[in-house]
Amino acid sequence: MRTISGLGPVLVAIRFRDEQDAVPIANGTPYGLAAGAWTSNLGRSLRLAHNLHSGQVFVNNYGAGGGVELPFGGVKGSGHGREKGFEALYAFGALKTVAIKHGL
Repeated sequence: MRTISGLGPVLVAIRFRDEQDAVPIANGTPYGLAAGAWTSNLGRSLRLAHNLHSGQVFVNNYGAGGGVELPFGGVKGSGHGREKGFEALYAFGALKTVAIKHGL
């Protein structure tokens, strides 16, 4: 096996029988930056978007990132956290719950 340094787009094509067969194959990688699916079935597109373990899921299109309002980032070996959007700002703060009973 030859190793190539650097990062670039990679496409892997693996045969599958149906959606229930395809999702475990797609999720069986140590990476999860982005996933893409092509389907005319709206229900399937929503199920895939929910079940694919990746930071972004593109349905019937494919691209990188989007505008500054769309969070970008991966899961598993493809990263932690998000860039862009409000989600990127959450790393700079801490959530605190304060419960006060006022009066008797």
